[in-house]
Amino acid sequence: MSGQPSPLLQLKVAHNEAASKLDYFILGVTLAICAYLAQTNPYAQLGVNKETFLLGSLLVFAASAICGFKRIESTIAAIRMNAVALEEPDPQVRAYCIMRLNERRESHWWYMARNLLLAAGLVCYLATKVWDTYQNHGWISVH
Repeated sequence: MSGQPSPLLQLKVAHNEAASKLDYFILGVTLAICAYLAQTNPYAQLGVNKETFLLGSLLVFAASAICGFKRIESTIAAIRMNAVALEEPDPQVRAYCIMRLNERRESHWWYMARNLLLAAGLVCYLATKVWDTYQNHGWISVH
């Protein structure tokens, strides 16, 4: 048997590295969006106005960033638990730990929440911009 890792192992390592890089990239973009919106959005009293809706979209993007952090954190915890399980000398305990790791879906939940909140933030921001345009031209009456 050669010292080369199997093709399956190579694919798994490549997948994990790519997923990790994507998580960090998406988190960076989300934080950049939050910084941009926090810096450029006008702010006023809360009410049924453009400023409040822009603040709402900023909060949705901030919640997405929090989910991104939690996803990275849960992924790192799963990798650590996997390493601890693989160091376990008892094969039955090791198999049980790995089975429990496979059942754990926390990282996936954070992934889904992050992506849904990113989409919701985009929809909120665009809807606010469109609504504000129509409101400024008198097509939507707001009292």
